[in-house]
Formats: sequence, structure tokens, C-alpha cells
Amino acid sequence: MRPSNFTDEMIIEAGKRLQDQDKKVTGYGLRNELGGGDQKRLFSVWKDFTAQDVVDAATETELPAELEESVNSASQTLLTHLRSITVSIHQSATKVAERQVSEITRQYKELEEQTEAELKDAGVIIEKLESEKLQLEDRLEQSQGRLEKALKDSEHHERKAFQLETKLKEMKGVEDLIKRLEALEQKAASGP
Repeated sequence: MRPSNFTDEMIIEAGKRLQDQDKKVTGYGLRNELGGGDQKRLFSVWKDFTAQDVVDAATETELPAELEESVNSASQTLLTHLRSITVSIHQSATKVAERQVSEITRQYKELEEQTEAELKDAGVIIEKLESEKLQLEDRLEQSQGRLEKALKDSEHHERKAFQLETKLKEMKGVEDLIKRLEALEQKAASGP
């Protein structure tokens, strides 16, 4: 694409000159006035300029008093309706939020009560288990005491049994001796 030879300002000035001559501004008219250029581009620049001019003119134009009054009245009515709608939406949103908060609070309380009940049950179970543990420890201690006593009794009985066995052997030895003596006495009594 070839660089343009005419700036936007040059094109706008050419369009104003055509208007001053009471001529309709066209792409070809701008081209003739400037002595060259692409009529589409020239007219596009002019249209952009005049569109901006229309916007500026619209903002600067004052309305007649009756129309200004109607616009102000309509604006007030519109603002009143808008405020009413906004208040209604706010109230609805507040009610919904309050319901949600109420529901969440209710669910939280249910969960809290459930948790407290479970903790209470767990506490009872723990107390019961601790009591059973203490009972088992007592029974274990008693069993260990009985076992120690049984071991001592067993050792005592073992010693006694050993002593009795020793005495029994001694008595057998004495009995054998008595039998031999009796045999010798009978031999001696029956003579030679």
C-alpha cells in the first residue's frame, strides 16, 4: 500500500472549502479539491470528521423548556422506578441470604449437637474401657500374686518331697539293715 500524500487535516480543510462553496462533499469532490488521492479514503476521513461533529452538536444542543421538563419528569419517574426495583431486589437478596444463613446455622447446630452426643458417648465408652482396664490390671495383679504363691508352694512341696524321698531311702536302708540283722540273728539262733 502506498503512503498517503494527504493528512486528515488537509482532507478536512478541503471538505470545509467545498461546503463553503455550497457543494456536496463527495470522495471525487475531495479528490478534485486536493488534486489527487483515493476517493474512498478521502471520503472515509470526511465521514469520520462529520460523525464526530454530529455527536458534538447533539451534546451542545439545548432542549426547549417543555421538553426539558418532560425529560426531567421522566428521569425522576425512571429513577423512582429504578430505586423501587433496586430496593425490591435488595430485599429479596437479603431474604434469600437470611434464609441461607438460617439454614447453615441450623445445619451447624445439628452438627454441633451430633458431635456433642458422639463425644458424650465416646466419653462413656472411654470411662467404661478405663474401668475394665483397671479391673483387668487388678485381676492380673491378683493372678500374679497367686502364681508367685503357687511357685513358692511348689518349691516348698518339692523340697518336702525331696526330704521325704531322702527319708524314705534312709528308711529303706534301715529296713534292709533290720532284715539282714534278723537274718543274722536267725542264723545265729539256729546255731552251728
